[in-house]
Amino acid sequence: KSAERMEEVELHDMRRVPPPTDGENRIGDDEEFVPQWSDNDDGSASAAESGQTTTTTTSTQRQRRRGDSGGGRGVDDGEADDEAWSDDEDDDMLDFEEHAGMVLGILKPVAITMVLVIWAVRMFSIPVNKNFTAVYMVYQESSTDSTSTKLLGALVNAAAFVVMIVCVTILFVILYKYRCLKLIFAWLILSSGMLLLMFGSLFLYLMISAYNLPLDLLTFAFIMWNFGAVGVVVVFWCGPRRLNQTYLVFISAFMATFFTRLPEWTTWAILAAIALYDVFAVLCPRGPLRVLVETAQERQEQIPALLYNGSIVMTMVNRDEGLFDEDKVMDNVKLGLGDFVFYSVLVGRASMFDWLTVFTCFIGIITGLFWTLILLAVFKKALPALPISIALGIFFFFVSKVFLLPLVYGLGVQGIVV
Repeated sequence: KSAERMEEVELHDMRRVPPPTDGENRIGDDEEFVPQWSDNDDGSASAAESGQTTTTTTSTQRQRRRGDSGGGRGVDDGEADDEAWSDDEDDDMLDFEEHAGMVLGILKPVAITMVLVIWAVRMFSIPVNKNFTAVYMVYQESSTDSTSTKLLGALVNAAAFVVMIVCVTILFVILYKYRCLKLIFAWLILSSGMLLLMFGSLFLYLMISAYNLPLDLLTFAFIMWNFGAVGVVVVFWCGPRRLNQTYLVFISAFMATFFTRLPEWTTWAILAAIALYDVFAVLCPRGPLRVLVETAQERQEQIPALLYNGSIVMTMVNRDEGLFDEDKVMDNVKLGLGDFVFYSVLVGRASMFDWLTVFTCFIGIITGLFWTLILLAVFKKALPALPISIALGIFFFFVSKVFLLPLVYGLGVQGIVV
């Protein structure tokens, strides 16, 4: 401390006052620079000229940390430049780790959801109630119908499905715009609770039947009641982050599994139509999803919807002391559960045909989602998550079914291994 005090006094006597930078207060030509020292025992500068002495103090501290005993001004500047370059490199590495965590935070749950749906479709035979018809099923597909009839009927069903989705989305936006939050959360809690209880019970029953597991009715009811109650609390109130993400994956898998029960032509038509609607809803200036996002941003609120938050936990490291600071939870990309559902419907439908189509569709969806995340990092605004992935998935399915699968079977028959 004495050495620092002597160095500052010597600089003052020699009138070596460095020129002020743009960020500092300049002194007039008719004024004299008079440093004001505080009477503190540690000899630190007062707040009146703390901006002028920060660089000197920081340089001295850096020099001490590096173990240098002296040296000229050029050496100190070189060390400062090296440290600044090192800090920039660390920041770039941190940004890279953040973006990598963002990508993995979304790709992993999507992949897990698709795997669960593939397993459920291949393992269970889900019963279909022929007496019940969905609202959007205007055309009932039959195997005896011609191709043109199936195509036209599938397009009609897809149009009815999109109209239903548009009406529900507009109703949701109106409720949010007029701050009917209690009604929105009651809607979401009721629908999510019924989905967890009803679909979860059916899944557990099918699993018990498939694996021939013994379970009495009382235990079955106790398990499902706790499963549904905990799910509602974790999703809409509070709970461990991993448990919240797990329940969101379960909700997506339940919905996707039952959507795979739709007729084949209707399924492909709905997937293509919902991907086109996603472009309109997110990118159009008056699109319902864009209006919802912009309204939430203006109010600086979270969107009251079922969104998967791919947050990551990063441990900040102090390089100088070599200590681990406390963990920092960073919010990242948020993906709607509807995107999870339609990704999984596509691979679930592909799993009904052949394993080769499953692999190709899986790769197509993951590739499309990866490119969507890259575009999100470039444009830095809300983007539709369905178009690229659904387009690649449908393209890979039909290419594999028409060209790749006959080639693989032909090579297998001839005993040719590539």
